[in-house]
Amino acid sequence: MIDHCNRWLLGFAAAYLALLPTNTATLVRSVAFGGSVVLALVVLGLARRHDPADVPSPGWPVLAALGAWCLWSMLSLAWSVDPAYSQTQLEREIGDSVSVMLVFYIAARDARSFRTLAAAALASFAALAALAIAIDFFTGSWDAGRYHHGVGPWSTLSVLVAPLLFALVAPPPIGFANGARSIVAGLALVAMLVVTDRMTDNRIVWIALAAVFGVASLAAALRWPRTFVRTPMRWIGPVVAMLVVLGIAFTDAVRERAVGTGTAATSVAASLERDPRLLLWDRIRVKIEERPWVGYGFGRRVLADELAAELHDPLLAHAHNAFASQWLQTGLVGMLLFVALLLALLHRFARFLASRDDALAFVGVVGIALIAGFVVKNMTDDFLFRSNAKEFWALGAMLLGYGTRREQAVKLALGAAPGALPGRVDEPVAPSARAQAVELVDT
Repeated sequence: MIDHCNRWLLGFAAAYLALLPTNTATLVRSVAFGGSVVLALVVLGLARRHDPADVPSPGWPVLAALGAWCLWSMLSLAWSVDPAYSQTQLEREIGDSVSVMLVFYIAARDARSFRTLAAAALASFAALAALAIAIDFFTGSWDAGRYHHGVGPWSTLSVLVAPLLFALVAPPPIGFANGARSIVAGLALVAMLVVTDRMTDNRIVWIALAAVFGVASLAAALRWPRTFVRTPMRWIGPVVAMLVVLGIAFTDAVRERAVGTGTAATSVAASLERDPRLLLWDRIRVKIEERPWVGYGFGRRVLADELAAELHDPLLAHAHNAFASQWLQTGLVGMLLFVALLLALLHRFARFLASRDDALAFVGVVGIALIAGFVVKNMTDDFLFRSNAKEFWALGAMLLGYGTRREQAVKLALGAAPGALPGRVDEPVAPSARAQAVELVDT
């Protein structure tokens, strides 16, 4: 029964992840989301009754940080300046996000499930990127709001999906590496990523992508130092080439933005100095100083009308920085709890990276790159919101779910006693962990 439910759960979760980046097919996406939540709860219930270790604990630091952040966010409803808006946002951004985390943590139960979900995310990105390029080519302009949620959400999606590209060069059981075909597919995806991000005219996306590839390369070099020493140019060459491309794209995007604002003759630095977000952040600082500890209530646009009126710009209606936004909404306490959640996830991924198992170390590389890209991309905007928030939590939970089970299997394969495994000390080893342990021993 659990096996049947897991297969259906994987199908619904993959469908939801594939449809998440588009604002079309909302009915199908809603059905996929509802079905995956129901199946995840069924699997969790069956596992807790018959085999608790089949859904192992991600560790108390992650659970404590997540629970504290969610609880404090919900408590902000008591002092929100707009309770009705905060209530709606709590349902969408806390309730739905926690449900997404649960679904993908349970769904990513083994290497096959992980590859299925990663393939769904990459295939969806490729299809939507090809659609955007085709629309721009045949019509001369790309309306990102029609199929892609908008230019900001699309550029953020590209940063979140970018770490999964490393799966195309990673060997099984976790990767898709199969020689020339995977390399060609990877190059095609990178090309579509660069082209569509350039179409958005977004600037920070290039810095965020540089952070993704740079951090992933650094983590891989630290984890596999002998390979790096033997063939340094094999590691350094592609990274340097990618960073050069991203740097050129960043400069080009800044110059084109300057042309759009009538300051084409100015330097790149002067164009950045005229960014209207500088005035916004100064105003946000004043707002935070008025209510530093508890904020104004959950919801990134809780002061939208007030900010837009004061700055005379409807686009400057929220903090345009994820951490400042958390501080504005839920005060210093809420912002620190959010940072604690990111650090707890980063700690788990760093622990995976340090593992002697290459597949688990690869999960650590991807997880660290995911957080690095998300943090950098959200330094000049706040996309912990709707589709991008769900994408971030889904990918993070997917990495954490597979990594925790793989870690359990590695400990079993190395001869660790059940009491030394993650979760409660009296939990038995899950059958999936035993199967993965046998696979590890055989390979």
